[in-house]
Amino acid sequence: MTQETTGRDTRHRAPGLVMLGLAALLVSGWGLAGGPDLPSAAVLGWLAVAVGLVVGLILILTGARSSRR
Repeated sequence: MTQETTGRDTRHRAPGLVMLGLAALLVSGWGLAGGPDLPSAAVLGWLAVAVGLVVGLILILTGARSSRR
């Protein structure tokens, strides 16, 4: 299949897959380090808020970039 038949640019990496790969590397490194204890529930809540904020900003920025084409 060529680019004309698929309609996709094979050089482009999906940002979601890159983030998922980085998360997998972090989890594997955490496991190899002996799996330190998880932080308290209050810290995990704020961590979830921070992750949601970062993901939201990335979605907004990537959407703004693609709408300019």
